[in-house]
Amino acid sequence: MRALDGTLFKYGPKSANVAFRYGKNDKVAIVVGGLTDGLFATSYVDPLCRELDGLGISTVQTLLTSSHQGYGVCSLDEDAGELADLVSALQRESDPPVSRYGVIGHSTGCQDAVRFCLRGGKPDFVVLQAPVSDRESLGMHGQTEKNIKLAEDLVAQSGGQEVLMPLSTQEDGSPITARRFLSLAAKGGDDEAFSSDLTDTELKNLLGHMDGVPTLVLQSGADEYIPHSEVDAVGQAKRLAAAMGSRARSIVIEGGSHALEDHTDEAVSTIKSFIMEVMLP
Repeated sequence: MRALDGTLFKYGPKSANVAFRYGKNDKVAIVVGGLTDGLFATSYVDPLCRELDGLGISTVQTLLTSSHQGYGVCSLDEDAGELADLVSALQRESDPPVSRYGVIGHSTGCQDAVRFCLRGGKPDFVVLQAPVSDRESLGMHGQTEKNIKLAEDLVAQSGGQEVLMPLSTQEDGSPITARRFLSLAAKGGDDEAFSSDLTDTELKNLLGHMDGVPTLVLQSGADEYIPHSEVDAVGQAKRLAAAMGSRARSIVIEGGSHALEDHTDEAVSTIKSFIMEVMLP
């Protein structure tokens, strides 16, 4: 059984605004999962919690309204707002109050971390683990172009109202609005951040606000959500880091899957080393 003893707390007004804190330190690493994730988003989370606590850094795993099957009716801006609420609660209401914090994003949690910084968040570090393009990932499925056209038609006919896509279009059964589907699947959508067909200038426009934030781009060499016949994972990780400025770097875990289930120890040691360098100079 995967288990941690800690504090479960409410940080905001919405029903999903619940987070779990491991450790009683004034430095914190906030973990944000990807689409359909919740607590324990990846296999490396719990061992990482224990390793960081030994360094005097607590870990907070958070739920957002978009967690689990809620992502289809939410947006990155909503996620960023809830992360801001979490940070505020940690700084003002927790015991001890948090003095320094960073964000570890997994999968679409990477887009959340980037958007949080764009909307005024000031973390001491960011880890982007598996920052893949949702658009390129969805493009690996044969029905995506057809569903994009359907979503465009639904939005055009909606009169400004939110309208749901047919459930048959979602493999995981999650409800999703046509607008959010386009955000994820269409070029130039609101979730666009890491696609390999974007120019260096386009990536800089999307990620340049990260300049000055110590950032680790931690990519998986065998990520199943990357179309490897079209995308060079190593080269793309370097491009993402370059777009974020001089304080960003990239590391690729060769043979690693999307969530690094098969490379847990390497994930923990890599993330731990980076955080130590930034938070414990």
